[in-house]
Amino acid sequence: MFGILFGMILSVFLVGQQVMICLALLGSTVSLATFNEDYIWVVSDKSKQVIDLPLIDMRIARELMSIRGVKSASPMVFGGGNVKLSDGSKTPVSIIGTEAPSFAGGPWRVIKGQPNDLLQDGAIFLDSMNPEFTNRIKVGDQVEYNGQRVRVAGLTKTTQGLGTSYGFTTIQRARKLCNVPTTRASAVLVSWQDGFTPEQVVANINAEIPGITARTGKNYADESLRYFASSSGIVASFGLLVVFAVITGFAIVGLTLYSAVSDRLRDYGTLKAIGGTNRTIRKLILSQALIYAVTGFSLAYGLLLVFINATKGSLDLQLTPVLSFSLVGVTILIAMLGSLFGMRRIIKLEPAAVFRG
Repeated sequence: MFGILFGMILSVFLVGQQVMICLALLGSTVSLATFNEDYIWVVSDKSKQVIDLPLIDMRIARELMSIRGVKSASPMVFGGGNVKLSDGSKTPVSIIGTEAPSFAGGPWRVIKGQPNDLLQDGAIFLDSMNPEFTNRIKVGDQVEYNGQRVRVAGLTKTTQGLGTSYGFTTIQRARKLCNVPTTRASAVLVSWQDGFTPEQVVANINAEIPGITARTGKNYADESLRYFASSSGIVASFGLLVVFAVITGFAIVGLTLYSAVSDRLRDYGTLKAIGGTNRTIRKLILSQALIYAVTGFSLAYGLLLVFINATKGSLDLQLTPVLSFSLVGVTILIAMLGSLFGMRRIIKLEPAAVFRG
């Protein structure tokens, strides 16, 4: 029993853990688009995903206001650099500069401060959950970004991209910190007028302005996700781990069930000798396998919840309903396939062989 449960718990836990980590990493790569799905993104036609934002001319933002269906156009600057703390340590942080009063593009998940606090002199928001900061920053601290003095005016929680967290400031300050000309922007976030659908406005923009591409926020997030999934190797790496986890569980459960059946071979032979059919034997073994599956899944699910709680400071893991039902399917699959080893041994067993032995 313990061997079978161990195999199921190990397999289900590893599958759930790897899938959650994979989804969290992919989600973080497109978080900039995910948290701004209420806008239409206007970016360079060379942009392949949301953190690949070649600079575009600021005149495009003014030209957008003449497009049918456009309500507002808010430029945004996206740049990279390092935050230098008072102890001299440096941490990479991608800066997002947005425009008041809408602050389209961020900040999001603010836990301390208000977006308008970014209007203060030298103000910047940083991610309090960045493990490199380890509770070493607080509102009011003076730090350096790309060698320039700034002040922490607010804190966010788990606002990270791929391998770096996000910081937020005004678009003017972001240009200064990242050396971006005032005539350039990384993207323009567009809101649409009542009576128009986002798709209509996107089509109008793409038809009128050359050199750029307009996408709805949802489409841009989905395209970026597909790009990272296909080109980064993240899905392939974690997918291989998931396959090995399922094979490991199947092997442990199958061999243990086969061993258990072999140890009770005389009992099963006697059952067949007194009239038990192969169908009865199959139902008996499958029932045992399902009992093990339910118990193993419950224990593995509990361990996954513990893992989520233990890593909530560094990873945004989510045990979604779809993933939960998928894990139920994986558990049942392992139990059913594992039971085939022992089932086949018993079905081929001749009752007379037991008594001759």
